[in-house]
Amino acid sequence: MINFHKKWIKNSYVKIKDEYQLLDKLDQELGDGDHGTTIFRGLEHAVNSFSSIDQNDPIHFMKEISKTMRIAMGGASGILMSIFFAEIGNLQKLNSSILDILNNTIIKIKKRGNVKVGDKSILDVYVPIFNYLENNNQYQIDNIMKLIDDSVNKTKIMEAKVGRAKFLETKGVGVIDPGALSTSMILKEFFKERNNEENI
Repeated sequence: MINFHKKWIKNSYVKIKDEYQLLDKLDQELGDGDHGTTIFRGLEHAVNSFSSIDQNDPIHFMKEISKTMRIAMGGASGILMSIFFAEIGNLQKLNSSILDILNNTIIKIKKRGNVKVGDKSILDVYVPIFNYLENNNQYQIDNIMKLIDDSVNKTKIMEAKVGRAKFLETKGVGVIDPGALSTSMILKEFFKERNNEENI
């Protein structure tokens, strides 16, 4: 199971490395302008920490990865973006399913980010996926990919009610939320790798 986690994280790192400048550009319109650089730094530290973490226990491994990311990223984004990583350690351990993982992630994001669906945040990607999986025991990977893309695109028409963007005159309408986009990249890599594992 650790190999799955490592492949997913490394693939996410490569994807963000290719796209972090786009994420920064989006964030320049909504926030500090460094979201891409920040998430790239967090994933880079995570990948570089693989060899120093005990790899016998997925829960411990992913908690350490989450902690590494949170410290490297700093701020609210570090706290919120690392939640899913910590929860993923429970996958197939203690009989947790991806629904359990997503549900716990959503609960913690709502609490720690003081955010709800429709506020233009990473929650607007997690919740639609959870709802879809809750109503579909079996799913096609293409459906998940499309749902993720659609969920991200919907943030473009939302008014920002959290973060710096909520202070903008237009409240960020017309711009995709960079956190939602980076989250979509990470989730896509997760589901792709999960699909690969299931088809071996």
